[in-house]
Amino acid sequence: MKRKISFLTAIVLSLITFFSCTPEKEEYPVAYIIRGPHDVFQTSTIDYEAVPAWEQAGTTWAWTVTGATLKNVSSDTKTAKIEFNTMPPSGKAVLTVTETTSAGVKSGDTVLEITVKKFCAFDINNFIGAFDCDEAGYGVYGVNFTKHATLVNTIVNNNFWDWPGPNAVVYYTLSGDFLEKVTVPQQSFQFGDGYVGWVKGSGKYNSCSQTMIIDYTVFYDGDEYSTHHEFAPAKKGMMYPIPQKKSREYFR
Repeated sequence: MKRKISFLTAIVLSLITFFSCTPEKEEYPVAYIIRGPHDVFQTSTIDYEAVPAWEQAGTTWAWTVTGATLKNVSSDTKTAKIEFNTMPPSGKAVLTVTETTSAGVKSGDTVLEITVKKFCAFDINNFIGAFDCDEAGYGVYGVNFTKHATLVNTIVNNNFWDWPGPNAVVYYTLSGDFLEKVTVPQQSFQFGDGYVGWVKGSGKYNSCSQTMIIDYTVFYDGDEYSTHHEFAPAKKGMMYPIPQKKSREYFR
């Protein structure tokens, strides 16, 4: 004998079936990454961004940082602006991010260690005056840097290769930014024996230590030579062995 089901009972059973099959609202945190550099320069300001695997309405991110300054957070909380205005004692800043869903479910912390590199503001006057040039395979000798008369962030070396002709100089342009790059554009150069060749090169400088490291190509007497120079402020009172002055015979 079949059991009869009332109309009202059928409606109730249908509603139960409908709601039991409707997926619940997602309450779990979404996987995400933090986009931003792991190495920064002191004094820089950088944006870090939370990038979720997919968008989930109502999700927010909370940002905290030690060893740096949290300047502001975007209205959707996905992006934080961090200022690295001081050097952390350990040399590292720590950025911590926590995700919270619209239902109030929190993720674990995502922790990012950021190495802060010491950076000193560029001042061309720190690269003017007496410097020691340590030339690989040759020795240490003195040079004097002056400001270029017209070119910005450019200094002039009066004793390039320890063998300049009369009034022969080489100039270097310093980038003045975080790259701390030195450019020696190709330029003619008269050597001590009167031969006119050329020199070009590139390298790095350090505003904190007032040093430069440069690799050159030197064209002299029909041949190209690779030369490496390391410059540092002249050490007063220190005596260096005086290298034999270069001559044409030196390169034969």
